[in-house]
Amino acid sequence: MSNKKQIPDKRPTISEWPVRIWSMEELPPQYDAQVRGWLKNDFSDYDFVHAPKRSSNDESFDYMFGYGNDRILYIAKDSVKAAKSLESQCNLQMLEIEKQQITKVLTERELLNAKIILHYHAENGQSKLQLPYVPSVYYLYDPFLNWLLGLEKEFVPAVAEAEHPRPEKLYHESLAMYNYSMGAYRLGSGFSEYQYESKPHRCKWMPWKKTLEEWLKIQMERGLFELHSFGYFTECVYHIS
Repeated sequence: MSNKKQIPDKRPTISEWPVRIWSMEELPPQYDAQVRGWLKNDFSDYDFVHAPKRSSNDESFDYMFGYGNDRILYIAKDSVKAAKSLESQCNLQMLEIEKQQITKVLTERELLNAKIILHYHAENGQSKLQLPYVPSVYYLYDPFLNWLLGLEKEFVPAVAEAEHPRPEKLYHESLAMYNYSMGAYRLGSGFSEYQYESKPHRCKWMPWKKTLEEWLKIQMERGLFELHSFGYFTECVYHIS
């Protein structure tokens, strides 16, 4: 018999992807009572998403959020206390954020990891909430991002861009920034002016190889759009006016 220690398989599976919760009956057991008490059985006005913890990402955690009626409901397991108690006894982190409290929204993506980060006014000052997910389920998070920025959930930046195309000058300066700048249309109808900067970085072990770090700023009608890209990492910032 082999005495080799078996290494756990941490490859991501579709069972760990976030999913839409369509009815009260589909609520995760660990959140069921709290969410029912929150909504008082009025589920139809909200879109809920449940994101399980991913074994492939040590920083991942189990959470659920819902949005509607100009507020966001967020609930998550306390991972520290969960490790010290039974599942049914785990303390939960619960937040209720009014849409008007939000001052800035960020989206980040690096390879198989993505997240939406909300900056908002809290009683003790500025605070933030992170919602990590796998990019494959963008169709659950893009409607939420649109809603946060005062748009219809079904809004598609490419449709708006078709009426007011991006400046060709940006295309020649940076194809990457040109492609990612599509997000700016969530804050306005179009743009012709922008600020673009770049900085090359040399690889320590391969000095002949360079990676370009890039920044882009676009002032739109409803706020400032900022873009930062370096290697596999891309960050979009939506400053809400």
